[in-house]
Formats: sequence, structure tokens, C-alpha cells
Amino acid sequence: MNMRTDNTEGPAGRIARCIAAAACLLAMIAGGAAHTPQAMAADGNLTIKAGDGSSLAGHTFNAYLLATYTDVVLKDTATVQSVSAKPSSDATSTWISKALQAANVTVDTAAGQNPASQMLRQTTGSQVTRTIAATLEANKAGHTPTKANQTSNGSSLTLAMTEGFYLITDSAGMPIIASTTIRGAAKMAAGPTLGSAHMKSKVSEPNKEIKRVDGTWKESAAATNGENREFRVRFTLPNALAANTVTVDDVMDGMEYVSGTFKAKISAGNNAGKDVTSLFGTVGASSSGKGFRVTSVASLIANYGTQQVELTYTAKITDAAKAKAASNTVKVTVNWLPGTIPPGIDPPDPGKDTVLVPTYDIDLKKISAASTEQNTIPVSGAKFTIKNETLNKWLNWNDSTKQWSYVDSADKAQQRATDANGMLHYRSLGAGSYLIVETEVPKGYFGFVKPSFRVTIDDNGVISITGVEQAGLTASVSKANGSTTTPVAVVKNVDNMSQLPMTGGVTIGVMGAGGLSVLCFALLSGVKAGKMRRDGLHDGLDLWRRS
Repeated sequence: MNMRTDNTEGPAGRIARCIAAAACLLAMIAGGAAHTPQAMAADGNLTIKAGDGSSLAGHTFNAYLLATYTDVVLKDTATVQSVSAKPSSDATSTWISKALQAANVTVDTAAGQNPASQMLRQTTGSQVTRTIAATLEANKAGHTPTKANQTSNGSSLTLAMTEGFYLITDSAGMPIIASTTIRGAAKMAAGPTLGSAHMKSKVSEPNKEIKRVDGTWKESAAATNGENREFRVRFTLPNALAANTVTVDDVMDGMEYVSGTFKAKISAGNNAGKDVTSLFGTVGASSSGKGFRVTSVASLIANYGTQQVELTYTAKITDAAKAKAASNTVKVTVNWLPGTIPPGIDPPDPGKDTVLVPTYDIDLKKISAASTEQNTIPVSGAKFTIKNETLNKWLNWNDSTKQWSYVDSADKAQQRATDANGMLHYRSLGAGSYLIVETEVPKGYFGFVKPSFRVTIDDNGVISITGVEQAGLTASVSKANGSTTTPVAVVKNVDNMSQLPMTGGVTIGVMGAGGLSVLCFALLSGVKAGKMRRDGLHDGLDLWRRS
């Protein structure tokens, strides 16, 4: 509006013009005040959050506007003192009314109540609220979402929508009723938060891993039959508004749970490291009998809902074989609170995850160094020990249980001998580095020539064999596939010096201390004999001269 003044205008004209301008200004203020609530009602936000250690990936959300707000009173810029609500439409009013009836909630219209305001009066997290949300989802057909097919691969999703109360449906979760922020405030004076809600995932998806020999946690690791290995399971606890306990059932095949090793802690968020073992009940047998089963107490989810928990425990590998890996499957079953699951919907299946524990074999074949391609001469009775260098322990084999046990010193190590075919089998070995040493040489062969060799096995079954002592007497094997083959360490025994490998100074090195002692003894004997012969000759000459 042009507010210019004219110097030729008289006093009466100026007064009239000022009155008109004032009237116009009052009309603008009145009009603005009438439209302010409607304008502000369009700027609410609602953030959907994943639990600690999880994401919204795989979840698709739809948001249905149930109610808009009236009579908003702010306590301050961050807090709403009070608010009223009305259904967003007549069809929505009918939809809400059916849900209230299912939850046995009465709407007293004579007292000025409407379905939306009555819905807002229900206690957050109550069975009534869960029943209302479940019934709304079951009858959502024919209603158009305000926001449809919303996704995120992160840990949160923020929706900008008209201020109001919403039903949030989740393709991989239970329904949620939540409010946007109101006039920018994120809290009600009575306590409830505004503008944020945790998803109610249908399944607590466990992530199970085994500790490898290098200390890292992976989905699979090769282990020795008879060995103890540590396992862990991590999963996000369900929302306390939807569930009260979880049951963990760990089914083991080819291994068995080691009693007393179960521990639990919170592994992410502000409570990371908090020991919550006491918030699980007695650890019992699993459905397989070899694993374990345990159920949390209600206070675990009540205090740590939507946070990530980590379970650790030990299992002994008992029946693993190259042809059949041991396995370990964990199931996490959620005990949903009444009213959480929508009518007509079956309870979700438990979350599952499986760890495989393969094991691998090698063979040792002992032959004479006099063998040829046409004529292999096996050597029986050669004795060997095996040491796990990764663990710095020696292994002893139990043929009846088909398991290995560990000892701390070489003098306690088992000596196993090659059979009539010169063969010695090493079954069910896990990842690591192994040193196999010949400790006793059969008669007829040089006793001071005792070869050793190293076997390396990785978690994927890649196996290599290399000579260590008298390296030239062991045929090398490079990166064999232990999953499909059984690598063979071919080791020779020698019975004459010409069979020793001639690679630079190796011959003397092969002989070792024992061989050198024999050689030195022979040389010293020869020197002494020569001296005696010379001494005898001199004595004879002296006697002849004197005669």
C-alpha cells in the first residue's frame, strides 16, 4: 500500500486517511491471527529410529494421518503443555472408532469426546494402545497414506508431515502410533516425547560368529576336532512397547556347549560393556540336547529395549569331519506383548543365523630315498609328533573318539608311527600352523637324519606343506584345496650318504650333531691308528740298530 503524504492535503483529509490506514492494518492483523494455526500445522517432523547395532534397511514405512491438533498450549518453545485432537476426516473417524471398540475404549460424545481425542488419552505402551495400533493396521485398506513407501539404509528416517498423530506401518515390523513435533516442540509436559519413535521389528535378527585363531570374529572358521572355540551372538533387543522377553535357542551339530561359559553384555550405545548375564535365566539344554536354551527376564528389555546385546559362550568341537562340517544355529524368539500382533496375522518366525566349522585332513607318506617312479619303497615304523605352532601345544590323537587333545611339552607328545604302507593320517585339523617332526627312524636308515616339515591350513582349507629340517627330504605342496583333496606330505628316509640332498652345504647340515659325531669319531680313529703304526715302525728300527 502506498503511504505517501501530500503537502496540499488539509487537516481533515489527513485525519481521514490515517483512520483508513489504521482500519486496514487491524484487518490484516485479524486475518493473520485467524490463519496462523493452520499455517503452523504443516511443519511437523517424525523420525523413525532403528535400535542400536541395526538399521532400517529392508523396512518400508507408510504413514497414515489419524488426527490433527487443536487448542495447542505451549509451556515453552520445547514443551507442549496441552493439546486437543480431531480426526483428519470422517472416514478416519470411523476407522479409529472400530479400533477403539476392539480395545474396549468408549467414546462419550455427550461429554464432547471424539475418537481422536479419546485415542490420545491412552497410555503409551499399554495393551490398549497396542490393540488400537494392530487393529488400525488390520483395517487400513481404503485409506491413503500421507507418506508411502518410505525407506532408509541408515539408522533413522525423518518424515516432514502435517502436524498430527499417525499410524506408521512397517513391512518388516509391528505398527506404531506416534506424533510429530508440535509447533517445533519435541516433548509433552506430562512426559511423552514427540517427533520420534523406535521401529518395532518383527524379528530380532541374530548375527552369529566364531572366533578365528587370529582373534577376529567371522561367520566361519576351521577348527580341530576336540578343540574348544568361542562363539558370539549379537542382536538388537525388541522395543519394550511391544515385547517383554526373548528366548535364545542354540542348536549344535558336531559340537557341544561347554557348561558355565554363557555371558551377556550390552555391546553398543551408552551402556556398551554393561554386564547383563544376570538378566537371563538358567541356561538349559537346547532342543538338540548338545546346545543350550535360555530366556531373558523381563527387566532386560524393560531397561535395555532397542539396545544391542552380545552373548558369548564356548563350544567343544566333537564330531567334525572333512566330509561334514560342524554347525551351530541360533534362534532368537521374541515373546510379544498381548495386542501387539495384528488380528489374523501369525506370529513372526524366530530370527536365525548359522555358523559352519569345517575341518581338514592331511596324509604323511614315508618312503625310502632309494624309491623311483616305477618302484616306491614304503617305510613303516617311522615315528612322528605334531605341534600346533599357533597355540604352542602338542597334539595327541584318540583313535576311539576321533578327537585331538593338547599337551604343553614335547615329552608328553604322542609318537605315532607310519603303517605298513608308510602312511600316517592326520584327520580333522583346524586352521593354524603345524610342525610335524620325525622322532624315531626305522632300523636300516640313518638315525641322525630326522626330517621335519610345516603344514599351514587356513579357514578356507588352503593347505601348504614345506620342509624345515632336512628340507630337501620333504616334497613341497603349495596352496592345495583341502576341501576337495587330502594333501600328502611325502617324506624320505636315507640309508647311505649318496641319498642326501646335495644343495650347497646341505649334506653336512643334514647330518646334524649326531652325524658329525660319528664322522669325527671315524676320523679320530683313523688318525690314532696311523700314529700307532708309525710308533711301531720307529720302535722296530731302534731295536734293529741296537742289535
